[in-house]
Amino acid sequence: MNRKMIGRIMDKRAIAIYLAAFLLLFAVTPGQKGILDILGGFSPQESRGPDMIGIMRWSLCVLPPVAVSILFMDAEMGGLRFYTMIRAETVKKWVILRFMGIAAANLFYLFLFTVLTEICAGNGGYRRRVFLLFLLLFFVHSFGMSMVSAALCTQSKGIHMAVVFYLTVEGIMVVIGDIFPQTAAYLPPYWGMIRQVGEACRSGYLLSIMGFSAAVIAGSVIGIIKGLRA
Repeated sequence: MNRKMIGRIMDKRAIAIYLAAFLLLFAVTPGQKGILDILGGFSPQESRGPDMIGIMRWSLCVLPPVAVSILFMDAEMGGLRFYTMIRAETVKKWVILRFMGIAAANLFYLFLFTVLTEICAGNGGYRRRVFLLFLLLFFVHSFGMSMVSAALCTQSKGIHMAVVFYLTVEGIMVVIGDIFPQTAAYLPPYWGMIRQVGEACRSGYLLSIMGFSAAVIAGSVIGIIKGLRA
């Protein structure tokens, strides 16, 4: 992946979105403010009723990298696409470069939040035993959401379907899981929450999450390729 691709997705607008989200999330996160406290989600099983603050905070946690990916893909699907495809030579190569760009944007989001949280709070959240599992869960979830959104932008030639998809998953499904805690383990938004997954490493639950998420990401790539060839 070349620097131009990184520059196109991680532009000033994307950085501004990430910084604004960090400041807002850092301000509204109560008590101890480590990276896992801000981006770790919540567990419906521990709630004593609808956790509307937790639901809204989680929706905001995932939104920045997905929004950056949607805006990036929407721009890439414009008139610029004809020139960039000629340079890429093949549709597959064109898609792979954007795939890597979206992955980089999601990784940078996690890296930026971790660094800024340590600078502002300095509670050593990156030293916690579950930190790597947290990174894996959150990245796979946000990246999967970003790729599906990108595929929807390709299929519908606009961002409307991607927005509806995001609101359905990170809004409606999170509310359902909060009202009916027994369903949370089967709902995609909760797969990115370290507080919900908990001790998943002791069972096949984590493997199932990763396998399904990988299949969704792969399907999104195929969907983008087919949408461009149609």
